[in-house]
Amino acid sequence: MKPETVERCWATVPAALLVLVGIGQLGLAHTVGLSSWKGGGFGMFASLDARPFRHVRIFVEAPERSEELTVPPSLEALAASAENLPGDHQLEQLAQGVVARERRRQRPIANGRLEVWRVEFAPGSLAPSDRLVRTYTFHAAP
Repeated sequence: MKPETVERCWATVPAALLVLVGIGQLGLAHTVGLSSWKGGGFGMFASLDARPFRHVRIFVEAPERSEELTVPPSLEALAASAENLPGDHQLEQLAQGVVARERRRQRPIANGRLEVWRVEFAPGSLAPSDRLVRTYTFHAAP
């Protein structure tokens, strides 16, 4: 190969990598709900799909107990991870954290549900509304 040809090939590598990252980010955003601000951030200039506009709801159940919990400070990092990428791994980690926390506090827990929500704004009026991104049900092993 001529040196000019090799140089041209190397010059295309950054552009090719940028395209691959963009395709990966779009794929994850459409399949598992990745925030458009993460995974390359190609959607950050076109949407408000960042953490302030996403939230996790935690529901726990046990005999004689059924309630919604607020996200405690000890689980904030796991909740943030689940908000940004509500995949099975992130939601399972958060579920394990919820179970462990409830047991440390000697509260009964048998089952639970995590919901990841995002705020969307209507075109024209910009009226906000919540949209469910993902629901994850878990069972606490005895």
